[in-house]
Amino acid sequence: MLLSSIFLWLFIAASLVLCFAFAKEYQFELADGIGEVLGRAILFALAAALPFSLALRNLSPRFVLRKVEQLKPAPREFSDIFDSLAEKMGIESAEIQLSRGRMPLSFAVHVNRPTVVMSEKLLTLLNKDEIEAVMAHELAHIKNSDTSLKALVTAYKTVLPFDPLIRIVEAAFHREREMVADETAARVTLKPIALAMALIKIYEAFPKKHIASQTGFSILGVSSTIGKRHPPISDRVDRLIRLAEILA
Repeated sequence: MLLSSIFLWLFIAASLVLCFAFAKEYQFELADGIGEVLGRAILFALAAALPFSLALRNLSPRFVLRKVEQLKPAPREFSDIFDSLAEKMGIESAEIQLSRGRMPLSFAVHVNRPTVVMSEKLLTLLNKDEIEAVMAHELAHIKNSDTSLKALVTAYKTVLPFDPLIRIVEAAFHREREMVADETAARVTLKPIALAMALIKIYEAFPKKHIASQTGFSILGVSSTIGKRHPPISDRVDRLIRLAEILA
């Protein structure tokens, strides 16, 4: 998805540059000129897209973490819950970090190792079962390799913020992965109602004027449209309630 979008933009830019550069050379051989220009544009776009994507792949998680306030290790009582969940889900070397701040945030990212970041506000807002359910949700993103694409797209949108293609496709993908992470967490912890309650509490405590801007760092976001990255909270809660009936 990312490579195709980068390719599109580079293809357009390279085509325009090469068209101007070779306009005089091919002014009497238009058909051959078009083929030559487009061929060179494709090769240039492919050559530029790969290193650009690899660089973003490595740097984008660091961009994400730089936006978080003062990370520190989680207290033992929370790290023990987290380590037990990570082992149960088959995720090696994962760690949990706490961030300061007044908003109830949680997200997963992969820098040198898989990392789940939760805000101190979130831990004071939720009870033990709800914290465990949120941890399992974030670990599900790591297990399903959602973190790499999420961080990569975050950096890419910073570089090219007006690309409509990647925004629409990425939003649809992200909504689907949120639902999958909810279900994974519910099945691992056997506590779908705890996750549903956590979502409701976070939604009620989150300052509504900040929820859209912080959606990349939150387990929930604004209501779903074609360009929104989170499903409506009502849909997620209803699905978790149905899962509770199935798992009972």
